Amino acid sequence: MKEIIYIGEVLHEVLQPNTTLKIGNSTDTLFTHHTQNDTETVTIDSTDWKPGYYSVVYNNNGELTISTVTVIDPLAQTDRLTELQSQLDDLNKIISARITGDTSTLTINNKTLVKEDLNTLLSLKNGITKQVNDLRKKLNKTGSNTFFKSTIHCR
Repeated sequence: MKEIIYIGEVLHEVLQPNTTLKIGNSTDTLFTHHTQNDTETVTIDSTDWKPGYYSVVYNNNGELTISTVTVIDPLAQTDRLTELQSQLDDLNKIISARITGDTSTLTINNKTLVKEDLNTLLSLKNGITKQVNDLRKKLNKTGSNTFFKSTIHCR
């Protein structure tokens, strides 16, 4: 079984005879299937699953094999990416305003930035830029490309 499943994926799992497959946690059972006398390929549809961490339990004639799986909602990640990108855009406006002498305010994550010095704003920008890059890498499943580089040149 895969370690990460995105909601909407369809999986095909081969089960040996007399095997029960159960995917769930202490409160939710996402999937359960029992084979009888023959090896069987089971289709597992994750369309209606909830995001979270779950156990995968194979019971083959009393011999248990237990692993874990993470169920991820890919749309929730893009919502977070949109939110972070909006925060980054707002921060860029404030940084540009500070450089020209404007004293505008901005609220990000319930923190109002009033007369914050440029180093604090750049530090915040670097942190958000890192989050954006990490999330984009996760969404694109590539670990090598950096999408944004937080660099500002002042003269």
